[in-house]
Amino acid sequence: MKFGTVATAAGAASARKRARAAERTPGVNGDPRTDPAFEIGVRTIVIGGDLLALRVCEELGRIAGHHVTVLWDAHSDLEARFERVGATFVRIGTDERDALLRAGIFDASVVVALTDDDHLNLRYVLTARDLASDVRIVLRQFNRTLGRKIELELADCSVVSLSSLSAATYASAAVDPTCFAGVQFPDIDGPLHGFCIERAETLGIANRLPIDAERTIDARIVARGGETQFDRAQPLTAEDELVLFRRIVPKAATRSRERTRGVETVAARARRGFRTLDPVIRATLAVAAAVVALGTVYFAATLHLDPLRAVYFVFATMTTTGYGDIAPTTAFGELAAMALMIAGVAFSGIFIALLTTRFTKAQYIAVQGLRQVSRRGHVVVCGSGNVGSRVIDYLQKLDCAVVVVEVSPSHEIVERSRERHFDLLTGDASKDATLDLCNLGEAAAVIALTNSDTMNLEIALGARARNATMPIVMRVQDDVFERAVRRNFDFSRTFGTAALAAPVFAGLTRAPGLRGRIVIGDRPYSIVEYTGTSAPDPTCVPLGVERDGRFVRLSSFDGVRPDERVLMLYPVWRYRREAAFARPVHA
Repeated sequence: MKFGTVATAAGAASARKRARAAERTPGVNGDPRTDPAFEIGVRTIVIGGDLLALRVCEELGRIAGHHVTVLWDAHSDLEARFERVGATFVRIGTDERDALLRAGIFDASVVVALTDDDHLNLRYVLTARDLASDVRIVLRQFNRTLGRKIELELADCSVVSLSSLSAATYASAAVDPTCFAGVQFPDIDGPLHGFCIERAETLGIANRLPIDAERTIDARIVARGGETQFDRAQPLTAEDELVLFRRIVPKAATRSRERTRGVETVAARARRGFRTLDPVIRATLAVAAAVVALGTVYFAATLHLDPLRAVYFVFATMTTTGYGDIAPTTAFGELAAMALMIAGVAFSGIFIALLTTRFTKAQYIAVQGLRQVSRRGHVVVCGSGNVGSRVIDYLQKLDCAVVVVEVSPSHEIVERSRERHFDLLTGDASKDATLDLCNLGEAAAVIALTNSDTMNLEIALGARARNATMPIVMRVQDDVFERAVRRNFDFSRTFGTAALAAPVFAGLTRAPGLRGRIVIGDRPYSIVEYTGTSAPDPTCVPLGVERDGRFVRLSSFDGVRPDERVLMLYPVWRYRREAAFARPVHA
């Protein structure tokens, strides 16, 4: 493309800057269905061709007036699926400027960079901003600290850490089994809050007014019976199913179980330890005990010894020590003593062989980085990649005991395990031998976060076999597989990283402040951070506000100051178009 052509296009883009303001969604203050932007059409360039990019295109396709161009390798395995959702596919090439020009940067309202390469994402969005200074930027970055700095310095830009966004839900669901979505507010280092489902009867708030119940349970009642707009002057009934928004804290049941285990009797611990022994060792110990008992009774009677002296003689004989201070006086007694000697030698050989095997196994396990976990009430995290490392951070901030299982831990994870004092097992979590070392019978939860859906399922099934009542949270990326797992194995806490993040990236193309997406009563709602001077849409649901450095629950928007950061639910269903995907518009 010649310079004159670029200059003409850039001039046209500058002439549209005033109209570009009208293209922006009125956000939470207006009705997007009447927004002029939907008559004009909003063109979005998505950089990336993986499952996350596809999910974002699907989300954008449900919003009327959106036209999406995907900038990536034309040979992507998902190219056909991108075209089915109405996206135009443009080959990415090696030159960012040329690729963006071919994608129609001067006609674009938003550029969304979604590759898993932070540097590549930055190169493309900065080049896009050089070409079209008024284009909105939505950027994926693993480094949340860098992302916050970019947001502060780069106008009209939203930065999201995919791993942190999804990790909030994984950690929250593990700590609180009733939680189905987690979010940090007000800051990236702020406390975890979650959306939970519980019955009024379970919470002990039946027959109370919602406002009184909220004070009792220290939570915001978001929905009642699937409806966010309900009569708050009507007392709750025992059967009411409530959606709550509350701070995530470890369940009291886990702490009480710790205290109960702490006062467990020595005899109970001995019985539990004996049951966990190898069957051969148990049988050998039982036979040896029987021989010692019979020998003690016989020699106590024939040699007229007290019980302690009789036991002493039996052990001296079986170990072939032979001090000579006590000796049998009859022929049968001598035969019995020889039998004890033979039994003692046999048992000694068996015990030496078993102990050698145990020591060899222990040495091998130590070399492999495996050892028996003795913790109780701990959360087992299987997989320590980008998402897993964030989950570990969240759990440790909640003061949870953490055990990490990783087949190839990075140097960073090894150092963190030493500094932060969590157990790190170097092994394959899908193997029974590895799971046996995790003390799952005493664990609070298991989170399967490897990159393989089938491996995560294998981990979940192995964990369930060892503790059927323990919460199991699983990462499943493939939609069809995820539904099949829920249907056939009854795993309700299955989440996909792309599924959790795609609505956020898609929503941020319209307005900043989106934190997540949840579904209540088959209706989708966006979790939005809002700062404004006018009252939001009346169908929005207030959740809380940052006030004086702390989180305060909100039952209404009355009294909210213009400079305060408010977290609320916005009804996405009001502008979603489910009938068909937007068709691409070719220049």
